[in-house]
Amino acid sequence: MAHAPIALVVALAQERRALERSLESVLHWWAEEFRAVSGRLGGRAVVLIQAGVGQERTHRALLTTSRWYSIRAAWSLGFAGGLAKLLNAGDLVFPSVVLKDDGLSGQVLHGAPVRATVASAFEAAGISVHEGPLLSVNDPLRTPEAKRAAHQRTGAVAVDMEAAGVAVAAQRLGIPWLALKSVVDPVDEPLPDFLAGCTTERGDLRWRSLVWSVAAGGERRRALGKLGRASHQAALGLRRALEVALSAWLP
Repeated sequence: MAHAPIALVVALAQERRALERSLESVLHWWAEEFRAVSGRLGGRAVVLIQAGVGQERTHRALLTTSRWYSIRAAWSLGFAGGLAKLLNAGDLVFPSVVLKDDGLSGQVLHGAPVRATVASAFEAAGISVHEGPLLSVNDPLRTPEAKRAAHQRTGAVAVDMEAAGVAVAAQRLGIPWLALKSVVDPVDEPLPDFLAGCTTERGDLRWRSLVWSVAAGGERRRALGKLGRASHQAALGLRRALEVALSAWLP
């Protein structure tokens, strides 16, 4: 068990590439429809999984990976949307609980007790994180109005589409899990509808759709530029925080 890896689960190729830069002894592989990278980070053996978009895919990806590795823990990582006014682009969310959206206040999923140790490591490293609940939804919240409504309904400070899938799969495997997200779109920033056509279910970019959107100019180009800058900032913060977190993780 000493060399059993920690599973790092992301949705998008962009998220995987950002975190992969920190890995040592990298080995790329495929498991069914999921892309993964094994290596070492912060002195820990890890397997970085690009699961694709949605809770169902992250759930399946973690269970599939468990057939190849004796996974010791799972982390849900990547980008998120802000639901509370206090979150800006690039802010980190290290939730005490993940809420699986049920249309009401959300089904509560509690992270591992070691979370307190990791939170202390963040504080010692001067990394600021928000600890409020993270809401996992089935469909993206694209408008400020939808985000505010979700915040009022659940109390969540941020939203994603994957963390609950990782949490449920980890509970099924009997391993601890945690989530760490970086905000790309704050509550008052809408996500343009055309972005849905720029990403595949596997989390890869559809380059033709992206180029067409850029070529369309005007509003679409400005939206992509702003989102690109926010994503870059979010990725840098996520990489640094993950390195600190894994070095603090106790066997």
